[in-house]
Formats: sequence, C-alpha cells, structure tokens
Amino acid sequence: MTSTSSGFVINGKRIICNAHGITDQVFIRVRKHGDATKYLARMVAAGHDCDLALLQVHDERFWKGMKPLSFGKIPSLQASVVVVGYPKGGDNISVTKGVVSRVVCGTYSHSNQVLLTIQIDAAINPGNSGGPALQGNTVVGVAFQGMNKAQNIGYIIPTNVVHQFIKDVDRNGKFSGIPCVGLRWQKMENESLRKSLQIPNDNEGILITNIEPLAPCSKVLKVDDVVRKIDEVPVAGDGTIYFRRGERLSHVHLISSKSKKDKVEFEIIREGKTMNVQVDLADPDKLELVPVNLYDQMPSYYVFAGLVFTVLSRPYLRAWGSSWAKKAPSLLVETAFYGMREKAGQQIVVLNQVLAAPVNTSYERVCYLPVVSVNGVKVDNLAHMVELVETAEENKEKFIKFKLMRDKVLVVESKLAKMDSPEILKRNKIANPKSADLRKDTAKKPENNEKKGPKQQEEKVDDTAVPGLEKASGLPEGPKPLT
Repeated sequence: MTSTSSGFVINGKRIICNAHGITDQVFIRVRKHGDATKYLARMVAAGHDCDLALLQVHDERFWKGMKPLSFGKIPSLQASVVVVGYPKGGDNISVTKGVVSRVVCGTYSHSNQVLLTIQIDAAINPGNSGGPALQGNTVVGVAFQGMNKAQNIGYIIPTNVVHQFIKDVDRNGKFSGIPCVGLRWQKMENESLRKSLQIPNDNEGILITNIEPLAPCSKVLKVDDVVRKIDEVPVAGDGTIYFRRGERLSHVHLISSKSKKDKVEFEIIREGKTMNVQVDLADPDKLELVPVNLYDQMPSYYVFAGLVFTVLSRPYLRAWGSSWAKKAPSLLVETAFYGMREKAGQQIVVLNQVLAAPVNTSYERVCYLPVVSVNGVKVDNLAHMVELVETAEENKEKFIKFKLMRDKVLVVESKLAKMDSPEILKRNKIANPKSADLRKDTAKKPENNEKKGPKQQEEKVDDTAVPGLEKASGLPEGPKPLT
C-alpha cells in the first residue's frame, strides 16, 4: 500500500510534511518539482499531535538548486494565500488561491487534538497535504485537511504550531508532544450557577468539573474551582480568550502552545476567595485510560484457551466505523469518553472474542467486555493479566477464573487449556499467542512500577466496576473529525 503527499524544504536541509502522510511507513521516497528521480528519505521526527513530520535526504543530488522557504506570521482575515502541492489527478504541481476565512482552535483529524488552525477557501484535496500555504515569499501555514461534504473549505497549520514542533525536535531530538492540564471544565454563562459559587457577574471564569487523578494539577486544583485567568489572560465565561481585534480563541490555545516542562499560572476563585496557583502541565499519554491514537505501533493481544484479549483504544473502537460512538458497545464507548487512569500503566483489557473449542464451550457469544480480575486479583493492564494467568499455570492451579464486567464469569480448566491451545492457534492460523510487546524476549518494561504480581494479592477486587470507569447519564454524539 502506498500513499502520496506534499512537502517543502526548510533550513537545515530538511523537508517538512504532514505526519499522516508518512504514518506506519516502511520507506519514503521524495521527488522534487521538475525532476523524475525519486530519492530515498528518512523520517527525522513525527509529531502526530500536530500532524507534522521532518524528513532528511542524504543524496546531495537532491539538494542541488534547492532553496529553503522561510516562515511568516499568522495572516489576517481576508488575506490572500496560495496553496502549492501535488493533489490527486496529475503529477505536475498544482497552485490554488484563496483567502483566510477564520482563525480558530479546531480538531486535527489525524490526532483528535484541538489546536490552532486557519480556515481558507482554497480547495485542499488528497495529495495537497503537507504543501505550503504562501503569502508572498513566506510560508504562513501547512496544508493538512479539508472538510467532508463541503466545497472550498480547507485548513492549514499556522506557523506558530510549526515553530513549536521544530523547536521541540531541535531541543529534544524528537517531538515530545502537546501538553495538557488534565481537567474537565464547563462554561459559566448561567447566572444561577455563578451566584451559587460566589462568582462576580462579569462573565469571566470557567468551572472545573473533574480532574485527572494522575495529573500534576490535582495537587493544587479542586473540583468547583473557577478559573478566571491563565497566565494573566482573562478567560470568558464561554471559555474563550482575546486573540486579535474582533477575534477570540478557546483558552485551550494558552495550554497547547506550551511545552510539557512549562508551568502555568491560574487565577482561581475557591469558595469565594481569589488566589493564584502554579500548575505543572501533564503528558496526555500518561493520563489517557483509553489511548486516542496508536500510530506506528502494533496492537497488543493475548490468546488463552481460545479467549482473545486486547487493550481498549480509540483505534479499536473505530472498527465499528466512523459512527463508532453510536454503534460500538455502550460500555466501551462510555469508558473511552469518561474513563480516567487512576494509576500509572493502567489499561482496560477487553475480551474481544472467543475462538470456539471444547475448552470454552458456551462462552462463544461472550465478547467486548472489560476484564476485572483473574482468580480474584484485580487486573492492572494486559501484561499484568498475562502474568497472572502464567503464574497460575506454573502453580498448577486447577482453574483460572476471569471476572468480566456485566457480571460475567468465565472459568477455564488449566489442564484442558494446555491441551486445546496449540490446536486452537493452528486452526485459526495464529503464529504466537502473545503480541511481540508481551513476549519476554521482546517486551519492554511496563510503564508503572507498582504492578502487583500474583504473589502480592492483598488488593482484592469487588468485581462491581472497572477502576477509572465512571457512570454516565448520557453520551455525546461522538467526535466529528475533519478528513
């Protein structure tokens, strides 16, 4: 399978392009305008959060006659821009012209991150991705997505996001990602809500409704705190901040433009008292109970006695299609939207399916349920569950009991599992019962240092809930990414 996209040269003999154009790449070849030769390139860094990547070409013939482009500032509304690239429909370069329609914090479809973006009315089609948006001789953005069922609406990544990506790569040798605070909030436009929390009726402030247990901000912020300012920038009751004359942005921009090592100052009102607190930013990857993306990674799985287990993630849910929020099992969808990681390395292990065999008779229809415990020990993650099962086998325990959500119990006799498993794997053409990351010869050390093995069984489980899964009265319609 191959894909094509656009890119352009910047200082340091590097090519910048979109991350979605080189995701899961085996090798990359690049061709410059007017040259039929394709040169081998290598990926220097990929920032999936901001959908950007850097490439290098070692063949000096490629660089002959090439001049790097320079970056400009965010263009004003109605300013003219020219988008250059190689969209589908031909091999020659394509140039389209349009104007800036708006500057907003929008959803990047590749990562589901909400970052600053520029909407233009120039068409951006498949293949255009990664091409420069020019204003005069300077780059003011990188083309990266359009909108389904809409004409002449395209989006470019503004230069401040590009600069953030490049500086991070230059400093760390890779892209460390976009930080977050680790809280959930709601608007405070209702007068009764403001009065109940002793907030002045000046249309400033947003309400903190929940805080990630592992987020650094959990040490200084509390639920029902009202955030009035971030780094001395007033936050309106609808969650927006001043950007330019006549333009406002989501306050999220103040956080996403930082690095993960930065601190942010919050002015809050708590129980009627105003105070300032310093907040350390968090790494979203360490907070996500259900990963949003798994780019450049192979899925984890474990097959035992025909029971196929995997880790819950958004890519897993997307197997139900673009409307997965409505079509996927509600329990898994609720976990994806509302679940919070309570300890480092925690995962939701899901029984994906049962490969029919005598050892698992009558379990065939049980699927898509999170695993709560194995032989009474709470499961922290997939690697931990594998350890529990293998230790039970080594200890010659007669039965292995899997407790699942929805009050389901699966019991497997160890002796039968050992007899039937090789045939199950052979019949279903499964080369190995464990994914590479779970095998002792290739597995990485688990993220958490608190993982409890079978010999540390002091933490029993009540089997009534999966840690991190909150009850929800309703679900949003689900994400509507641009493509």
